[in-house]
Amino acid sequence: MNKNINQKKWKGISLTQTAYKKIKNLIKKHQNIKGIQINIKKSGCAGFRYYLSLIYLETQINKKNFYIYQNQDAKIYIKNENMKLIDGTKIDFVESDGINMSFKFNNPQAKESCGCGESFNIIPK
Repeated sequence: MNKNINQKKWKGISLTQTAYKKIKNLIKKHQNIKGIQINIKKSGCAGFRYYLSLIYLETQINKKNFYIYQNQDAKIYIKNENMKLIDGTKIDFVESDGINMSFKFNNPQAKESCGCGESFNIIPK
């Protein structure tokens, strides 16, 4: 079961088993990696784009400014201001042709995306 370490109330995010295994393998290969930060920035033709970065030291971040979501021993760091854009998202890791691989975000709030699928937009209710 996923757990929000900061104990804030939100729907949260979830990882598929494949995404969890990929994060776990990254941590196992590079023991100095503490988790992954999901950033959302204005970019692309649809409006926003996901960017991932590795957290090597938890002192890199101010925990007050982040939701820290934990799935077993894989930590996901998300800036507080990005939660409204990512809340409820399911993250998967997909491989195709043995060459192309990436994390995919199934965000129920994303109502528009560009043709290549690299950026998304949220339409306010």
